[in-house]
Amino acid sequence: MVSINDVAARANVSISTVSRVINQNANVSREKEEAVLRAVDELDYIPNGLAQGLVTKKSKSIGVLIADVANLYYSYLVKSIEKELRTAGYYAVIGNTEWEAKREKEYIRHLIQRQVDGFILASTSLSEKYINQLAEKDIPIIVLDREIKSDKIDIIRINDYKGGYQAAEHLIECGYEYFIHLKGPGFTVTAADRSRGFKDCMQEHLINGQNYVMLSSSFVEEESAKKMASFLEKNNYKNKKIGIFAANDASAFGVLKELKRRRIKVPEEAGVVGFDNVNFAEYSSPALTTINRSIADVGKLSAEILLENLNKDENDVVKAQNKNLDVELIIRESTAQVN
Repeated sequence: MVSINDVAARANVSISTVSRVINQNANVSREKEEAVLRAVDELDYIPNGLAQGLVTKKSKSIGVLIADVANLYYSYLVKSIEKELRTAGYYAVIGNTEWEAKREKEYIRHLIQRQVDGFILASTSLSEKYINQLAEKDIPIIVLDREIKSDKIDIIRINDYKGGYQAAEHLIECGYEYFIHLKGPGFTVTAADRSRGFKDCMQEHLINGQNYVMLSSSFVEEESAKKMASFLEKNNYKNKKIGIFAANDASAFGVLKELKRRRIKVPEEAGVVGFDNVNFAEYSSPALTTINRSIADVGKLSAEILLENLNKDENDVVKAQNKNLDVELIIRESTAQVN
């Protein structure tokens, strides 16, 4: 194993100079800094991260917890976060929680032991009480897609209610006659707000309660396909054109798969609207009408706010931010005028 002594010898500087360069201490001449960095590269020296952390009080690592790595929304989100952090010299440590609070807590405990500098919580299983207790440890935290009452926690949300309303209104305007909403997990505020927007739109457009239904489902493609199959097996809507709003794009892909299996024509016999506008939505067959939220912007903003908190001076007071980003309807081939 290459040691710090080897680096010092190769760069012809003292061990303390090597340490200052690695720990990004400014009290080193440009010439010596370049010599040390060249020696580190040539010898492929890997510093002891824990020992560095004791000196700098920073690990340069950020814990990013997501609910489902297979969900394209989270994949694109992580890519955006990681890009922004890497530009600032930080690294994202990803934890895939599978919607389980127990697993999420295990990741948090492990990452705190590893001295991560902060957290971006894009998973939604933890209680508000637990998240507030975590914030009391003075660890910077960004929470996505949640409402948390705290003056220490930064929150980034999108207008889920507006998105749910827009999806429902679009299906009504297209002329579909019966409406189905596949809801996301009941414990998530995002799913609840999208469902509320859908229901309010139905009622405000005087759609009779016998002409729409809200089905408990999930954000997972396979589960949504099964839920759609179960509903269609028990109900015959051959004579009605159906408008379907799925809680997210993954759910919408599951719906499209089941409709195709049953030879139900989209958009002529059934229209489908998703939520998220993941990249694949444009290339699905048919291309998916969906509610767009800028995933890249959410990831970039969350990383920027966290870095701002990490780089503030000890005496700086940075007020917790609560951001709510807008959404828009993107019309593609999975919906059309049918009346």
